[in-house]
Amino acid sequence: MSDYSKSAARFARNTASHRMTVLHDDGLYRHLRFTNPDSSLYWYEITTTPGQLVFSGDGDTFAFRVAPDMFEMFRRSAESGGINPQYWAEKCRTGNAYTYSRDRFEEYVEKQVVSNEPFYPGLRDDVRDEIFDSPVYDVDHEPAAVMTVLGYEFHLPLGQNPDRRGPFRFSYVHAWELKDFDWWFLFACHAISDAIVKYDAARKAVAA
Repeated sequence: MSDYSKSAARFARNTASHRMTVLHDDGLYRHLRFTNPDSSLYWYEITTTPGQLVFSGDGDTFAFRVAPDMFEMFRRSAESGGINPQYWAEKCRTGNAYTYSRDRFEEYVEKQVVSNEPFYPGLRDDVRDEIFDSPVYDVDHEPAAVMTVLGYEFHLPLGQNPDRRGPFRFSYVHAWELKDFDWWFLFACHAISDAIVKYDAARKAVAA
């Protein structure tokens, strides 16, 4: 099971003062709103109709389609009471669940630097200067990051290259998987899971 503790903590911080308002509740037709009475930041709404759940609010909109009762689908597919972004992304029909991840980019770069540093002394420092601290390249964006590593070369000084080793170049760059879950999609996943818990609790309280 993946660890989504950071996104869960961020969601908890951003919605600590949110309140739920039930705008409509008729079987599979539901409309819930979550807002902070003192701020318009991070508000969101969740609506369901048979076979569809739509999350909308202070960011992209995500529409999920798979089962007649979407609340029940999210309840059953949640991992240990948490979220299940991998499965839920497969059911997302509107909105971008994935985005470029600089962290993933750095992981790929680091892996190749570690394995090649023994053969190319000084590689790590050069990568830092020419890629990550460069005033020319912006690796916060995927196209620029890919072009940067594709064009990168590290040459050993002649005096340190008795074996006449060729320049170091990053390999298999086009096979790098540089996308990860978008933070707002993870926010939506936590919001849906939390909303269902609060909705169930409210209905139970009314029935008691």
